[in-house]
Order: sequence, then C-alpha cells, then structure tokens
Amino acid sequence: MPKLDAALIEALGEPMPELEKLSAANQKKLAADLASAHHAHDAFLKKSMDNALEHIPRLLRGTVKKILGL
Repeated sequence: MPKLDAALIEALGEPMPELEKLSAANQKKLAADLASAHHAHDAFLKKSMDNALEHIPRLLRGTVKKILGL
C-alpha cells in the first residue's frame, strides 16, 4: 500500500490515512487538483475583497485594509 504523497499532505494540511488506498498517480492528481482549487479560491477571495473595498472612499481604503490585515 503506498504512503501518502508529500504534496497531498501539504495540500490537505494534515495527513488523512484513508487516502493511502489511492494509487500514487491518483494521489498526485488529487494533490494537483486541490492546489489548483486553493489557488482559484484565493484569487476569488482577493477579487471579492477588492470589489468590496471599492465601496469605501479611496482615502480610507489603506486604513481599512490595515485594520482588516490585508
């Protein structure tokens, strides 16, 4: 039985022993799919936050970003 792929553990954030049943190729594909989904999610959140900040006057945006930790 193959061990969990290091990239898959990194993409998941924690090991999941149940996924050891997957073949090495499937583990690599799952890791790549998860990494892609995380990247797309991060990009969507950044775009959403930028759109939300457009409702705040330009002079205050820097301060609001600092308060929000952006």
